[in-house]
Amino acid sequence: MYRSRITYCLALALVGFNYVQVSTASDVFKGREVYMRECVACHGAAGEGAMPGLPNFAESQTLFKTDDALMGIIRDGRGIMPGFGGLVTDEEIRDVTAYLRSFL
Repeated sequence: MYRSRITYCLALALVGFNYVQVSTASDVFKGREVYMRECVACHGAAGEGAMPGLPNFAESQTLFKTDDALMGIIRDGRGIMPGFGGLVTDEEIRDVTAYLRSFL
């Protein structure tokens, strides 16, 4: 009886884990669309930094930040970068974050 309860709890945990994974998954392809619409003018098509002083995403430490930190920078802005919180949704910011990770 004890073993069956453990098995039941583990099964529920796995189902819950899979549900969370699916519901929070980011779409790299949608992220690319948003990036090309909102970010490319300053950050360049390959994240190389089209304006002086902007990071080259493939070579900088910027993308080693957590997803939450990157989302905060995109949402709220940082330095000369304006915040995009009112222009794009949190889902789009998550998608862009996933796309940015593809530069590594």
